Amino acid sequence: MRLYISVDMEGISGIASIHQLGPGKREYERGRKLMTLEVKAAIEGAKDFGVDMIVVNDAHGSMTNLLLEELPDYVNVIYGFPKPLSMVSLMDEGFDAAFFIGYHSRKGIPYSIWDHTLSGVMIQRIRINDKEVSEFWLNAAVAGRFGIPVALVTGDDKLVAHAKELIPQIEVVETKKGLSRSAALMRHPLAVYETIKSAVRRALEKVKRNEIPVFAPKGPYEVSVEFTDSLIADFVELIPGVKRRDGLVVEYNTEDVLDVYNILELMLIISVGAKRLTGASYDNA
Repeated sequence: MRLYISVDMEGISGIASIHQLGPGKREYERGRKLMTLEVKAAIEGAKDFGVDMIVVNDAHGSMTNLLLEELPDYVNVIYGFPKPLSMVSLMDEGFDAAFFIGYHSRKGIPYSIWDHTLSGVMIQRIRINDKEVSEFWLNAAVAGRFGIPVALVTGDDKLVAHAKELIPQIEVVETKKGLSRSAALMRHPLAVYETIKSAVRRALEKVKRNEIPVFAPKGPYEVSVEFTDSLIADFVELIPGVKRRDGLVVEYNTEDVLDVYNILELMLIISVGAKRLTGASYDNA
């Protein structure tokens, strides 16, 4: 069995503060450690089950967060940015299942830890066929495009409830209960790691029995992106096929979910460029 693991940071057990989430922040090294230990629990559970190959994608921020030297030597890690398909890079290389570790809710979900979709300070919301979507939705849809079921997700109570709505058969591990955007009732990390190992076995048993369907929302896809600043829309409307609807919103249509994903990623990169070219003040949370 070949397993793909995409790991974000906001949904990791023990993470609550912005100071844990990025380079230069005072608690970032602690955040990296917590992230590494949680994905390591998933890796060890998969290895105990007999998984032959494990690929881990560091999918948070700079995408250079995991402490590679603390991971087992039998895993390969996709590290750095930019990379094709970003949070689900190389997923097209043939996997039997995917795990999403440390995921978070879309922007606007109340009492959810660091809710956002791609960028909380640059993107207000993303709608596809008039439905507001999350990073979980986008990444699961890419997995579905390649015929890969998402079998396990970890994150706060709001995120795991969202995942169960989209894929009722998915195994979930609730790492904390969100109390606000930057506070949560935490489960002890050691208890979370043991829960993950048990959930990994249940998830992979379901995969062997073909009990988890792929998440494959049908196209065509009408995509609407609302930014937080009209300056960003000024830049991204220059992308061929993208149309400006109003000061903050752009739209585009496509038949392929990979185009949905790639154009969104391009918009995010352009947003960062807009910041640097104009001196606009954005954080990266």
